[in-house]
Amino acid sequence: MIPKSKAWRSERYLAWVRSLPCCMTGEEGCEAHHVIGLGWGLSGWGLKAPDAFVMPLTPWAHRMVHQCAEWQPWQVEWLQQTIRAGLTQFANDPDIREQLTRALAFIDAREAV
Repeated sequence: MIPKSKAWRSERYLAWVRSLPCCMTGEEGCEAHHVIGLGWGLSGWGLKAPDAFVMPLTPWAHRMVHQCAEWQPWQVEWLQQTIRAGLTQFANDPDIREQLTRALAFIDAREAV
């Protein structure tokens, strides 16, 4: 688990994620959704996942992921897609690249279990 005070934050990365089409619908006008409900210890009561663990969702899709637990497993694929695109977009930004590389390794390790 990543302590709340140590969670990585980047408004620059979040703004870029919000500019992407929705992972679920392909529509524009997205919010940056922080991963929830996968049992990874990244989110919960008063705890928001680090900004490396976000994906673009329209407001409707964002609400659906929060309301319908059966949609939450899709977050794994959506996160991987978003992070891989981010690694390309921020290839020359060592801080963002490092955080995204760590996030992708974390997801791969969790999914390998």
